[in-house]
Amino acid sequence: MTELLEKAISKLRKLPSERQDEAAEVLLSMIDQDVGAVRLSPEQVAEVERRLEAPAESASHAEVLAFFQKSAV
Repeated sequence: MTELLEKAISKLRKLPSERQDEAAEVLLSMIDQDVGAVRLSPEQVAEVERRLEAPAESASHAEVLAFFQKSAV
């Protein structure tokens, strides 16, 4: 554990239990959002690779403009 985290935990221990719970929820939320923890299945990796190899179809500016004008959006 880092020195900074040790210092934070030391300060947290002095807070009322409700504040400790709030801090724990924030920390757990940060950990759950850690992008590095995301693991793709082999099938998902293959799909990403397939999509990266195939050029994406895209509409021109004129086509998009015509679509929205036609749709009255």
